[in-house]
Amino acid sequence: MIFIRNKFILLIAILLFSINAYSITITILPFESADETWVEEYKADDGVVRVLEDSLINTKMVSVTDYDLLISYFSSYDIVASYKTMQTNLQLASDFIKETFNSDYIITGEILDFNLKKGGKDTANVKFKVNLIDINTLKTVKSFTDTGTYTLPNNSPVYSAEDALFTETALGAASAVALNKIANNITEYLGNPPLTGIVTRIEDNKLYINLGKNNNIKVGDEFNIYKVDKVLELPNPGNNPTNNISNIPKIPVNNNTEKGYISVRSNEKGDVWYTSEMLYKYRFYKNEEKLVASAKAIEIYDYYAVLEYKTDAKIEPMMIVKIKN
Repeated sequence: MIFIRNKFILLIAILLFSINAYSITITILPFESADETWVEEYKADDGVVRVLEDSLINTKMVSVTDYDLLISYFSSYDIVASYKTMQTNLQLASDFIKETFNSDYIITGEILDFNLKKGGKDTANVKFKVNLIDINTLKTVKSFTDTGTYTLPNNSPVYSAEDALFTETALGAASAVALNKIANNITEYLGNPPLTGIVTRIEDNKLYINLGKNNNIKVGDEFNIYKVDKVLELPNPGNNPTNNISNIPKIPVNNNTEKGYISVRSNEKGDVWYTSEMLYKYRFYKNEEKLVASAKAIEIYDYYAVLEYKTDAKIEPMMIVKIKN
């Protein structure tokens, strides 16, 4: 089953519960390729993005726009065009992403090497160039280039880069090696933003969080705990305070410049775009944070930590925790 299908099974859960509580938000655009056969054979232009997305998420220092939501949301944008248009039209990408995700940076990338040698063992060599772009100025603030090599002990099926099993292949593992290094270099360049995690469990006056030794958490580290609410702020021409999807005006298309829900749109080439009201609405959910309490780490494990729960404040699973500087 391909990766994109797996992710869309969880689409509604992501739409409802994904939380942007980080200080920096990044959106990754489709990658360009030095060799189009890598796109045709492996779908590397989309698949490599998802590997980089996971690498950045695993740093737990930045928020990364879900790539599949980016693609879906773009279909509800006022402009009628393929999402691949964002690959080269940075102004278009910037306008859409600022409105929809309030991102600070855009990432563009190029696949410079993506080769697999098959024999007794599968050996892959990859090379990527990643550009970190300020979303307001559209200037590249820093470029990162790195390589990855990986050899499997034997041959394996060759999955496309969009497949859920891609990272188990030589090409996928090599991509993860290179992009993990790039992700760490990006967060280092950004000043290693504060670690952010979630409350995973509450038990016996203890809070369990998804940060641990692997994230350099130590006993005594103090965390702020936040409740995050999602608020719908639609770009309604009438600024209707009810924010009810039924109140979104069904205005006619006029060069695709109006704001508001439009179910069917077209461009001068005759391309037709269809958008659901629900998809349009989800683009405009914003997150509001409220500080609930603070707690210190008392036990540390590889992938999680335990905080001492000494407060009467109501704390629930999925609340956000941010380490204090």
